[in-house]
Amino acid sequence: MWYGFAGKLLRVNLTSGEFKVEELDKNELRKYMGCVGYAAKLLYQEMPAGIGPLAPEAKVVLATGAVTGTSCPSGGSYEVCYKSPLTGTWNQARSGGAFGPKLKYAGFDFVVIEGKAKEPVYIYIHDGKVEIKAAKHLWGLNVEETTDTLIRELDDPEISVATIGQAGENGVLYAALINDRGRAAGRGGIGAVFGSKNLKAVVVNGRGGIKVARPKEFAAAIEKAEQWLKNYPLSSIPTLGTVGLVSLNNSLGILPTKNFQETYFENADQISGEVLNRKYQIKRRACYGCSFACGRYTSVMSGKYATPPMEGPEYETVDMFGPICGVDDLEAIIRANYLCNVYGLDTVSTGMSIGFAMECYEKGLLTEKDTEGMPLRWGDGEVMVKLVEKIAHREGIGEFLAQGVKRMAEQLGPAAEEAAIHVKGLELPAHEPRSESKVLALQYAVSPRGGCHMHPNWASTWDFGQLDCGMKEFGMPWPPKEIQDESPQKGVAYRYVALQGEISEILGACIFYSWGTEGSCITPQLYAEIVSALTGWDVTAEELMLAAERSWNLKRCFNAREGFTREHDKLPKRFTKAIPNGPAKGLKVVNLDAMLDAYYEAMGWDKATGNPTPEKLKELGLEFAIMSS
Repeated sequence: MWYGFAGKLLRVNLTSGEFKVEELDKNELRKYMGCVGYAAKLLYQEMPAGIGPLAPEAKVVLATGAVTGTSCPSGGSYEVCYKSPLTGTWNQARSGGAFGPKLKYAGFDFVVIEGKAKEPVYIYIHDGKVEIKAAKHLWGLNVEETTDTLIRELDDPEISVATIGQAGENGVLYAALINDRGRAAGRGGIGAVFGSKNLKAVVVNGRGGIKVARPKEFAAAIEKAEQWLKNYPLSSIPTLGTVGLVSLNNSLGILPTKNFQETYFENADQISGEVLNRKYQIKRRACYGCSFACGRYTSVMSGKYATPPMEGPEYETVDMFGPICGVDDLEAIIRANYLCNVYGLDTVSTGMSIGFAMECYEKGLLTEKDTEGMPLRWGDGEVMVKLVEKIAHREGIGEFLAQGVKRMAEQLGPAAEEAAIHVKGLELPAHEPRSESKVLALQYAVSPRGGCHMHPNWASTWDFGQLDCGMKEFGMPWPPKEIQDESPQKGVAYRYVALQGEISEILGACIFYSWGTEGSCITPQLYAEIVSALTGWDVTAEELMLAAERSWNLKRCFNAREGFTREHDKLPKRFTKAIPNGPAKGLKVVNLDAMLDAYYEAMGWDKATGNPTPEKLKELGLEFAIMSS
């Protein structure tokens, strides 16, 4: 009997058109707890080094965790794990909505996809049944059109559709997978991977439910979590959604502006969460089982940016299409968000690619000959929206922009390097490492998927947020050093910040619920109570930490096998230069190497290479990941 999990893994080979179902091994699954942890094991062991991300042999894992689809308040997540075509690194892209829960209800915890179909197909998973169905009639349709067509075709309005749009079909290197119309597994180019496999969509639905080992204990643990969350410290997330950060971050001088050349946007009040909610919001939207409802349905009723109802935009999107491009027109931002959702584009990489192009135009590195006669000036919302269209279809200048900033800068030459704001090829999101948090600077440098602020955690929780998230008892340095301090303690602290976040990743939980202190969030200790009652495994917080550490180390090993070392753990040059204006004027990153040394040492990694030592891997039971010299 399986509790908490469906207990099955589905393998689909698109080349042969065959699939098979495997029973999971409980003892092996428990070592990683599930979701991203188990997916890291699968990809490391089954996908040899050097396979191209867009090759038929490349594998993709759709992963859920123990709490996915349960009444645990954070149970609306699934993750897509794969090798990124944008960066060549490990990548995971999380999304909410209903897809993850319905995949489990259909009878599967994991789906492993490989191969390439001869013609476009979609995978239909429902109540334990699997079908690979023709999708030639769907190719060329956007996300909304595909979703509507499949609901009619399958005669089931309750299905959850995860699909690519034209951007994925056209191989945009940061194309996204969109589920439930407006929820994005966005970063790193999973849409391009689906497109390369002629895989248009994965459709799921099921009525199987999830069995609970100790129902009374589980209900009590869930009630405890709900009571604690009433004291949640980041009140703007439930109230205004993530867009509430626009005004706060701007007031602190940590709102990235004009491709990170500045950190303060004079017209931020015109694009704030308050304005979005007052003028354009239709209603709030929650993921499965979520009481926060941080999502927003918005629309623009008329005018040149008229936009039908669509989920978003989130904080990252508002900054990327707003201040990053110098745009203060919220209607243009909403329109750009809508286009990304229907074409299937990562809003962060799309906005950053446009911001990069605008800076290059300003500096004369791109001319109107390159841009089809369009002047790429800061603040031009109309041009910004046109560029989103061109990127999705890889038309004209869109062909250039669809590569991402790393490849664009390489083609433009050394003069463009300073404007290329990325780590390992992944464009940075809307958080400023010079002024928001020096732990954030460290996370950008070492994150396995590149410039990432969320996987495994929002690194600013410790010093900027002053939140321990239940980690003090494990040895997290406390109290936090001053935000701008760059002492080795920051490197030690990041070990705990990362592993605490990785617990959410391996459980299939939304990270938002874990930010706080005991009594105001779901701590590792409380997650242990929840998972124990759910699965019957009698899990401790220490066991969750150990499983998280296995997962975190395996991702590092995945990248090491692809040739990534300490030399790739670096920040864009811009962050070693002082912020020129605003409340954070003068701040910069000075001592990244000292923080790296302390972090590697705290993790038990080799300081010269930045990779896990054989001793550390043996300690974690990961002998299979020890690389031969």
